[in-house]
Amino acid sequence: MLREAKGLSQDDFARVVGCHRSQVSQVERGIKNLSVDTIERFARALQVEAVSLMESGPASIPSAPESLPLRERVSQNIFALRSACGLTQDALSESAGLSRNYVSTLEVHKKNVSVSHLEKLAAVLGVPIRVLFEQNPPPGTRRPSRPK
Repeated sequence: MLREAKGLSQDDFARVVGCHRSQVSQVERGIKNLSVDTIERFARALQVEAVSLMESGPASIPSAPESLPLRERVSQNIFALRSACGLTQDALSESAGLSRNYVSTLEVHKKNVSVSHLEKLAAVLGVPIRVLFEQNPPPGTRRPSRPK
């Protein structure tokens, strides 16, 4: 376990991440559905790539600073993949069992999407969930950043 390898108790890790120890415990037991923002906080605290928290095997250490916040990266990748598949927001949302409004707000970085919804979206898009976390979507499919 990454937390233990860093020599952190659940209490210590919770303080570093800024959450309650019970949330750390629930995540470790697999009963807590994390949001993208929480995954990013956990990954930063553990100094690993966010996707490492979603997969078994050795954790990936970030090779370079991440250029975009995870929420924005996931949003851009969903948009890019949806566009590449020729799907409308309506078609993607219906196939994933989510509302079109949810997909729309997700694509403009307003939604802090949960892992369970990412799994549904990745399945419809025909990609492993790790692809949604990647830093560089396919060329020509990257949506411009939303003005702040």
